[in-house]
Amino acid sequence: MLIFFVWVALCVAVGMLAAKRGRSGWGWGLISVVISPLLGCIFLLIARDLSPASGVPHPTTHVKCPDCAEFVLKDARKCKHCGTALIPQ
Repeated sequence: MLIFFVWVALCVAVGMLAAKRGRSGWGWGLISVVISPLLGCIFLLIARDLSPASGVPHPTTHVKCPDCAEFVLKDARKCKHCGTALIPQ
């Protein structure tokens, strides 16, 4: 009986980690129940991080430079790619 509770607790932990990484917590939790929490965690860590805080430019955090069209932070005063002066938004 104790093994069952540990198994479910680890599956919930995998689901919470999945939600933190921008994935479906319920889906990864169910996958972990079926295959195993250890394999579910390994597959999740191998998969790409989809959370907005993972460094991928996002419209809420980045804007395009008017000269070179590269993404820069909204608060930047200068483009890090071409050196153009920017007006922070």
